[in-house]
Formats: sequence, C-alpha cells, structure tokens
Amino acid sequence: MRLCPNCAVEVIPGAKFCHRCGDKIAEKTKDCPACQEDSPLASVFCHHCGFHFEGKKHAYTPVYALKFDGQTMTEQVKALFFKQLRGRVKEEHDPEMYSEYVGRFYESKFKELYAVRAKQIGSDALLHWQRFGNDSLPEIDWRIEQAFEGLLDYFCIQYCPDLNGMILPVSILKYEHAQQTNIDLSAMVADYLDFEHEEEEVYTDFIGMDALLLANVCKSYLKAERKETVYCVVDLSFKGNGKEGFALTDAALYWRAPFDRARRVVFKEMHQLHRDKSWLTINGHFFNANPSLNLKLYKFLKKLRSWRHFKETSAPAV
Repeated sequence: MRLCPNCAVEVIPGAKFCHRCGDKIAEKTKDCPACQEDSPLASVFCHHCGFHFEGKKHAYTPVYALKFDGQTMTEQVKALFFKQLRGRVKEEHDPEMYSEYVGRFYESKFKELYAVRAKQIGSDALLHWQRFGNDSLPEIDWRIEQAFEGLLDYFCIQYCPDLNGMILPVSILKYEHAQQTNIDLSAMVADYLDFEHEEEEVYTDFIGMDALLLANVCKSYLKAERKETVYCVVDLSFKGNGKEGFALTDAALYWRAPFDRARRVVFKEMHQLHRDKSWLTINGHFFNANPSLNLKLYKFLKKLRSWRHFKETSAPAV
C-alpha cells in the first residue's frame, strides 16, 4: 500500500501525483528494502514493517526463546515442538483436531524418533550459542525452524494421513535438509505439487500443447522473461481455454484468477505468504486453485522463502 506523504491517503499504484491533494509522490518517497513498500523520504523507519533505513541494528528477539542450559535444553525443545505442532495443525489442517494429533504422537513410534531428534536439536543450538553468542540467535532460530518443519512434515505425512483431510506427497520429505544451491527446482515442483493426484489440467510439455491454448495462457497471465524456464502450466479456467490458471518458472509464480488481473510474484521478492482455509495470499494478492493444490503450493513457496530468510539472517562464519 502506497501512502501520500502529505495527506496520507492511499494513492493509485504508479501515480506520480496524489489524487486528493495533488502533491508530487515520486520525489518524496523511498522504497523499503525489506518489504518493498513506500515511505516518506525523511522517514527513519519504514511505515509498514519498521525497517531502520539508517542501518542501525537492534537487539534480536529470538522466535524460539531458549535458556542455554545444558541440563534442560532437550525439555525446552520438546515444549517448543508441541507449540509448533499446534500452529501447524491450525495453519494447514483442522485446529479442532489438535488433540487427535497429540494422541497420535504418543501412540506412534514417532515419539521415540522425536526423543532422539529433540536431544540433537538442543545440543546443536547450545553448541552454536557457545561458539558465537547472541550473534548466532538468528541462525539458531532458522536451524530450529527447519528441524521442526521437517519433523512436522514427517509426522503429519507418515503418521497422520487420516487426520490431515487431504493427501500430502511423501516426496516432500526429501527436502528437509536440502539447500537451494544443490536442488533441481523443476523436480522439486513436481515432488511438492504431485500433479498425478490432481484433477486439474496440467501441462509440462509446451511443444505438444495446443497452440491456441498456449497463446491464451501467454496473453492472459504468463508473461515470462526470455531467460526464464517454464516448469508447468495449470489450467483453472471454467471453459478450459487457458485464460485463468497459474504457471511456475525457475524465477516466479504467474497466475490469473477469475474477474482479476494477472499477477506475478518473483520468488526472491516474496515477502508475504499466508494460507487461509480456502485460499492463499501472496504479497497481498489473492490466489486460489483448489484446497489440495493451495496447501502443496503453500508448502513449496514456504520452503523457498525459508532459504532466502536464512541468507538474510544467518550469522557470518567464523
């Protein structure tokens, strides 16, 4: 959302002058490098996300607050895990089923597996903190987040398929320890979205794709750069004409929903991702395919965003 620096009204995207007071916009605002929103030129902090334009660092507040005590680290990690499990069930499944997930945890063999991993996670966090101190808190958060994400994926997919409400592909699990530099993104798209179990019309062979359909897709929403590699096109149009749907490339997600204009979000610029019960919002834009594809795409985009977040917050190597 872009605000006029003079009267604070929300201005029309791309406008150079405020439609209310006539004040010139372009020369009196600056982009925030964190959220890409505009703030008045004289701002010290971003009016949208709080980023400090002068680059002053503030004390980092950890997401996973830990007391770095070797005697209690494992128990602290266990408590944090159940908090994350509740959040996962609320975010991706049915919050009213949380007690069933907890019951499944204690009834299944996952309980013993987790006991080992909790000790490893706690030891890793403690060792990292002992080496680098509080400067390592952002990376410790990222490491715990990734460990919990992997464990929760494994638990929900392998032990709770009857509770989840939809089938999630086992192939997701191979990416727990994957790094962005050594993965095949096209294979990752196929593994996460698992098109074989979807009823939507999916195209990955564009040479054999109907010429008129492909033309409609490109004219309607898929305006990829020349060097981009297109991995898939999913037709969500009611008439099967390709005018609504989404596409994934090696750089961005493109889509168009009915009665809306075309949207594009570059992976490197994805700063907001939220899943509602029936749709997603990506950088503030509405996206909806079907409940299953929404969840799988959400998990795919969340994984990409976690890699970027690690690059931005990880402590420098010593």
